[in-house]
Amino acid sequence: MEPATTLAIIILIVAILILVYYYLQSINSPIYQNIHRQAEGISSRVSQEEYVNSFSEKVKDVSGKFKDRVQDEDDEDHVSKTDYISKKISQFIDEQSEQVIADWDLATHKDLDAVIEKYNVLEKDLGEYKESNDKRVDDLEERVNLISSQLDELNQD
Repeated sequence: MEPATTLAIIILIVAILILVYYYLQSINSPIYQNIHRQAEGISSRVSQEEYVNSFSEKVKDVSGKFKDRVQDEDDEDHVSKTDYISKKISQFIDEQSEQVIADWDLATHKDLDAVIEKYNVLEKDLGEYKESNDKRVDDLEERVNLISSQLDELNQD
């Protein structure tokens, strides 16, 4: 290790020891013990109050009902939770779909249908062009052959 790293580790260890020392000092101090006794006295008086007891009973009742409900939900597996999340996502997409499509530049079925239609038209036009071009080439080849044969006849005479 480098000397700087070693020095940093030693400083951290010393700082931790100092913090532990002061923590132990504060635990044994009479001020801390006095505060701790007062807090215990307050908590015991609060727990003896009638409204706190009734509140704690209500909390126990609600927690018991909640535990029963959670157990019922666990029996249904996690399918219902994923269904709920899926429904929420679908609802969000339905509400915000136009904005999401615009923000993310997404293609819709209409866009794809338009592209496919344009492709079909181009493919049809290209096929027609090939046919007409093939006819012209055939016609030109016939003319070239005719001219070539006429030139051969002229050269033989």
